Amino acid sequence: MLLVVAAALLFFILDPVKSPLFPKCPFYVLTGWYCPGCGSQRAVHSFLHGRFNDVVAYNFLVFPAALLILYHYVHRWLNHLLGWQLPDILYMKNTPRVILVVVSVFWIARNIPLPPFNWLSP
Repeated sequence: MLLVVAAALLFFILDPVKSPLFPKCPFYVLTGWYCPGCGSQRAVHSFLHGRFNDVVAYNFLVFPAALLILYHYVHRWLNHLLGWQLPDILYMKNTPRVILVVVSVFWIARNIPLPPFNWLSP
């Protein structure tokens, strides 16, 4: 948990666009194509500063990923406090397949150099 807080603090204080501490995407450097994670560092920085339009512009997948992670931790509290029976969707049988398909489609789509697909590139 301490590592997550330290990373969040680092992303809040330092701007990945300006700081040499943050590496460039090796996949993009080698191929010129965007990987599913391209723009994530800038998106996390923008997210922590409340600039949600920039988050979408840098990497749209940060929103669903953040919601999925938040749900993973919050659902246990909701079940305990409210007596609900919400499942942990990260551990469902088809979740890895669904995530793989979504990420793969996003990866391909953001590299198509035509509107509206090029809007997905950072």
